[in-house]
Amino acid sequence: MRAIQQSIFLIFLGTQVLFAGEYADAFLLASHHPQVQSLGYSAVATRVGSGHALNNPAGFATGDRAQQVSLVYQEFQGLSNNLGIEGKYSLGDSYVLGVTMVHSSVDDLFSRPNLSGLTPSDRRDSVLAIGNTQSTLIDYREDGAFISIARQFEFEINLGWKFFKIPCRLPLGVSAKYIDKVLVDNRGLGFGIDIGSQLFFNLAGMSTVLIRTEFGIGLFLSDILNTPVYWTTKHQDAIKRSAVGGFSITQNFPKYASQVTITSSMQTKYVNVRQYGIGIKVKDTIFLRGGYDGYTPSLGLGIGLKKFIIDYSFSQHELSDMQKIGINYHF
Repeated sequence: MRAIQQSIFLIFLGTQVLFAGEYADAFLLASHHPQVQSLGYSAVATRVGSGHALNNPAGFATGDRAQQVSLVYQEFQGLSNNLGIEGKYSLGDSYVLGVTMVHSSVDDLFSRPNLSGLTPSDRRDSVLAIGNTQSTLIDYREDGAFISIARQFEFEINLGWKFFKIPCRLPLGVSAKYIDKVLVDNRGLGFGIDIGSQLFFNLAGMSTVLIRTEFGIGLFLSDILNTPVYWTTKHQDAIKRSAVGGFSITQNFPKYASQVTITSSMQTKYVNVRQYGIGIKVKDTIFLRGGYDGYTPSLGLGIGLKKFIIDYSFSQHELSDMQKIGINYHF
């Protein structure tokens, strides 16, 4: 069964390689934090504990924790493994520095380098047949490093005495990233820039019903310069620029020391696909999450233990199940 799964995965990988640049950051994106995955990747406009570089670098400036380190491990059963580590550090009273390292690997793929001349059905049969022989195995890996700077601004929108004032918080963030990947015997290096913003506001001045409700809007622009990837084969790919936009609504229930957040987002990479998520926090101890990424549902659970928060997420895909575990340590 493992050989079949790996062979099917190679069909997918081989097909994508034919369209250079279209797949270029797919493995890095698989390293999203469990909180983000469990919300169906719809967290661009909400606060998450970690994974900001891939979700929205503006998130580094949110939260009450000035310093923290998080570790994420993901397994796509029998197909790939991802490991990520992220830390943030407060630079005085204004700015926050974020550092993110991501490693993704696909082990023990069956080598079938020339697939371009085959029809889709012949490509499938050819690679599946390799799984029953003593064929050469290849490894694929992709590494990424992000340096992020973020800052949060606070201000009020004054609509006049007949109306009300709207308190706002505006986190902004920018990331510079370095990508290093190896496919068969070829190596590719890339450099890119991502920027993100979030806006959180309260409309309590309009109605006392909304006094405990916070609204959020988020925008994440990745690869704004069409990140070039230079290969040792003298070929150049480009990770095309893309945008993610979304909103969130957070309702606080002080009586029960709990909070409910509803999220939604859309990405330009996927046409007519919308992501949804819902998160429930109880006493900063229990975190329940669920989401839908436009293709498959996901679930998540978080447990707060003093300075530690442990997060787990699960989603089911056509090829295999994806499970992630993350550990956040707050200083």
